[in-house]
This record gives sequence, C-alpha cells and structure tokens, in this order.
Amino acid sequence: MSRVRLAVGAAAVVLAAGVLAGCGDSDSGGETSSKPAGGDRAASAEAKPEAEASAPAEVKIVKSGYENHETWGENAYVVYWELTNTGDEAGNFFAGLDFLDADGDVLGSTGITADKLGPGKTAKGNIAPLDVEIDKGDISAIKGVRVVDIERMEF
Repeated sequence: MSRVRLAVGAAAVVLAAGVLAGCGDSDSGGETSSKPAGGDRAASAEAKPEAEASAPAEVKIVKSGYENHETWGENAYVVYWELTNTGDEAGNFFAGLDFLDADGDVLGSTGITADKLGPGKTAKGNIAPLDVEIDKGDISAIKGVRVVDIERMEF
C-alpha cells in the first residue's frame, strides 16, 4: 500500500513540477528528445529550480529509430536508454515514454524500469513499443520519443 501512495505522490510531484516550471518538450516536432523530465539540466550552470534539483533520476535517450533487432524483430522502433539515480539512496525507478508522430502528437506510451539502482549508478537498456501500446495510430508512424515522467519507489 505504501508503494502505491509513494508512486502516486511522486507522479503528482513530477506533474506539478513540470506545470510550475513550464518545462516540457512541446515543440519537439516529432524529433527524439534526450531531455529528462523536468527540462534540460545541462543548459546552464545557473542555480537549478528546487523541483529540478530534487528529481529522483535522469533519463537519457541515447538513440532511437527503426532497425532490425534480435529481440524486437524486423523494422522495430527501438529506443536505447540510460537511467541514472541522482538521489542519495538506492531505489526502483520507472520512466514513462511517449511515442510521437511527425506532428508531435502522442501515438502511445510505454515505460522502462530500473530496479535496485544505487546512488550515482546508471542502468542501460533498449525497448520497443508493442502494437497494443500504440493505440492512436500505427507503429510505422512513430517519428520520435520523449520522457514524460520519472518515479522513484522504495524497495
């Protein structure tokens, strides 16, 4: 039960931080975004807003696009990602991903997880959306991906 409350609370904080900070990837034009939820942290050396400084993790989209993949199949839209624990304690992490068409509209969503990740450690992986996750179009229409939220849960 406490895990559910923590996840819901974390989601609300992430959503509120994004709305208050006015940050997002709304003008991505369907291009791949490697920005973590909450904006571009490498943009300046100025003081970071409190919401950004307290983000539980940073997710980087390393590469994405269509390819023939051993696991995901022929002409799969594969996303290579890295998730780094920016906190002081180990945790389980979930990051939501939106798949975008050429107009930047969301075609569907999926998520990635990194379990029992220590402070400062980075998990790496790749993922491809399933047909059932792309519910507003066709997989072949995907032109980009963006990170939409990051949650940390105790284990």
